[in-house]
Amino acid sequence: MKLGIVGAGGVGSACLLSLVMRGIACQVVVVDRTHERAKGVVADLQYGATLSPAVELLAGDYAELADAVLVIVTAGVNEKTGGPRTAVIQPEG
Repeated sequence: MKLGIVGAGGVGSACLLSLVMRGIACQVVVVDRTHERAKGVVADLQYGATLSPAVELLAGDYAELADAVLVIVTAGVNEKTGGPRTAVIQPEG
């Protein structure tokens, strides 16, 4: 089973670790707006993944998510430079 994670921040990394440790997927694709960050998260986890059930970890792009059974979107507003932001919604009228 192929799964995808969009967002390689704290939540995305925690989801990836959980998927790997539980042996839920055969392949997990990590996508982030900064491809280097996705590659770093995958590389970090691959060092410990040798002790877990077999899973292929990839840092990819959106096209590689096309045949994924499930895509977990962990990216949010706080991905912008400068830290978390609070959205203020103004009523119309």
